[in-house]
Amino acid sequence: MGDPISIEQFEIPQNLEPGAALCRVRMSTICGSDLHTISGRREEPTPIILGHEIIGDIVALGKEQDRDGFGDELKVGDRVTWPVIAACGSCFYCERKLPQKCACLQKYGHTTSTEWPHLTGGYSEYIYLHPGTVVFRVPANVSDQAATPANCALSTMIHATEAIGLLKEETVLIQGAGMLGLNLVALAKEAGAGKILITDAKQDRLEWAGKFGADCCVHVENVSDEEMGSIVLEQTSGHGVDVAFEVCGAASAARQAAAALRIGGRYLIAGMVTPGSYLDIDGNLLTRKCLTVKGIHNYRPEHLGRAIRFLEMHSTRYPFDSMVGRTFPMAEINEAIEAASSGDHIRVAVLNPQGKQNERTNKVQA
Repeated sequence: MGDPISIEQFEIPQNLEPGAALCRVRMSTICGSDLHTISGRREEPTPIILGHEIIGDIVALGKEQDRDGFGDELKVGDRVTWPVIAACGSCFYCERKLPQKCACLQKYGHTTSTEWPHLTGGYSEYIYLHPGTVVFRVPANVSDQAATPANCALSTMIHATEAIGLLKEETVLIQGAGMLGLNLVALAKEAGAGKILITDAKQDRLEWAGKFGADCCVHVENVSDEEMGSIVLEQTSGHGVDVAFEVCGAASAARQAAAALRIGGRYLIAGMVTPGSYLDIDGNLLTRKCLTVKGIHNYRPEHLGRAIRFLEMHSTRYPFDSMVGRTFPMAEINEAIEAASSGDHIRVAVLNPQGKQNERTNKVQA
């Protein structure tokens, strides 16, 4: 913790397992969870190759890995993306449609690099995709900048809208205007939401929310709970919002959401991934308002497939490409981390120089 990230080398895996694939990384974007690991706020096994928001080109395919998640043929040279997880498909959790909690879970950018195949994070020239990884070809009309973060924020928010339900004309409150919240605005717009309210503590993020189509952007540091309540009632004809989404990571947001929801409203929690995030909700209010509260974590592979299809249809309607504010070559990974930590950009990207495949590969190790 606190030391610069170093450049190391590993042998490129030559003998792929059945169902595996080897990709050359085109771009990785720096997620907030990566910054939490680097700063010590999130504990991961080290040494580690970070990076789970990744897009790459296939350079080798193992036996039985010949179709993508859409059922289309996979071949060397295809530009692809994949979920943050590889699952066995047959354990207790996989059988209950929770592959992200697989008993044999492999998670990209979250696994130590000391064990073969070593190359399992995005801050590397190459990455090994374990058997059980569902791979999706990226359509030609979707840019690297739009596709790279999709296997994190957009896929998770598609899971969120599915889990809690989002109907046409419903009013929506989104707590947090980071990458999750901005993707959620676009999803709510395309779902036909009646009105979209969004809150954040940073004014520049709220400006981004406006670009994505949010109807009411509230800088929460400038309003009290009572004032926020008045804003919600004014925007919803006195009823409160139908659905609220927590994507800010602040446990204190739950109290405000419970007050903002109408009778019979629904609350989806997706951003509270830090231990000790105890909800400040009055049980009396929860009961008397007949509220539904649900939590999700990550997503299933099919949600990434839906995210890719969403971008294929709608990416030009929203400023997805512009969210990657700066790009750096892999050799400047520490400068990229510094830029991402500044909070000046929704996303910062790390790029790989294009060139001939070598027998050894550089990789970035924390």
